[in-house]
Amino acid sequence: MKKIFGLITFALIFAFVLSGCTSTEQKEASSTNAGGKDKIVVAVINDYPPMEFKQNGKLVGFDIDLIEAIAKQENLQVEWKEMKFDGIIPALQAKQVDAAVAAITIRDDRKEVVDFADPYMKSGLSLIVNKDGTVKKIEDLKGKTIVAKQGTTGLAKARELAEKYGAKVKVLQDDTALYLDVEAGNSDATINDFSSAAYKVKVDGDKSKLCIIGDKLTGEDYGIAVVKGNKELLDKFNNGLKVLKENGEYQKLMDKYFATK
Repeated sequence: MKKIFGLITFALIFAFVLSGCTSTEQKEASSTNAGGKDKIVVAVINDYPPMEFKQNGKLVGFDIDLIEAIAKQENLQVEWKEMKFDGIIPALQAKQVDAAVAAITIRDDRKEVVDFADPYMKSGLSLIVNKDGTVKKIEDLKGKTIVAKQGTTGLAKARELAEKYGAKVKVLQDDTALYLDVEAGNSDATINDFSSAAYKVKVDGDKSKLCIIGDKLTGEDYGIAVVKGNKELLDKFNNGLKVLKENGEYQKLMDKYFATK
């Protein structure tokens, strides 16, 4: 009888422990998916207007609005992780973030280590110089200094032009520093995406010391980067982007930041 009583007691205790474990697991799951939304960590830079920048301490810009709109459509909760541009691809490879948006050009070498959603914008590189400088056309780069940002297609193009025209290349870490360097006369030109350069010149208006010369040097597609192999998230970005383009929300963002009308 004691043996039977002991078995019953053990069974009750075991059931209680299992019940406690189930309760804990449910609590953890609900905290991971607060409000029924899947949480994703998205890498972003904070110094590249109008794509992404800080305004009154808050992240704003075309890319920010685009991801938030897609997240709303696809029932996702976004946690932003700010970092330098050249740290984004390594962060994706190390799975420290789930995705990234930062006017990232879709390139074959990048596609080897991360996946890209469908292109969301066409851009290209431009040559930006000091209005009062001696570079008036691309051939004037001979013997001059071109400054570009670490880890970008602009740096690759700067090195290409430097070799072609006998120029020197300087590398800096952020866009603000690039423009300031040219404005101060420390470098003769910089190469950057047209969207960023055009926005910078427009915002500065008559007081701008910079100007864009010549045609776009390249044609490029921007894409949302995702950890390699995460097809589920990739599909969500592609579907969300498709819906935004169909319902007119995408065009509203273009009009807001680029005055396309």
